[in-house]
Amino acid sequence: MLKGVMHTRSMLVMLLVLFFVVALFANCGALATAQEQKFKSTVLEQVDLGNLPAGERVLKMTLVEMQPGAEIPAHTHKGPGVRYVLEGAVSIAWKERGRQTFKAGSTYFEGAGENHPPEEMAAKNVAEGMTRTLVIELLPKK
Repeated sequence: MLKGVMHTRSMLVMLLVLFFVVALFANCGALATAQEQKFKSTVLEQVDLGNLPAGERVLKMTLVEMQPGAEIPAHTHKGPGVRYVLEGAVSIAWKERGRQTFKAGSTYFEGAGENHPPEEMAAKNVAEGMTRTLVIELLPKK
């Protein structure tokens, strides 16, 4: 009889431990869910760069600020990069794709080389106010 009581007591202890372990994991899941709600990560742009030429690189981040009506002439890019329009709207003239307008919150990619037709302005602020664009480029190290 004593053996049966000890067995029952052991089973109760094991069930109690199991209950607490399950409750702990359930609570961890709730904590993880609460943590996930405090921040969000969204991929805005992802571009396959393929094989880049050998050599050291520099990652450069620049804030481009354009007054209303401001234009940027055609130019050559030393390396590929993504752009994120923070405020306003910018119209880009592409060599192969015509003209596109990117508004605040949108992104676009520019590869290395000549992306803009030489006879046109490469970019123009088409917003009524200031346009701010964050430019992130992967450039060859000098």
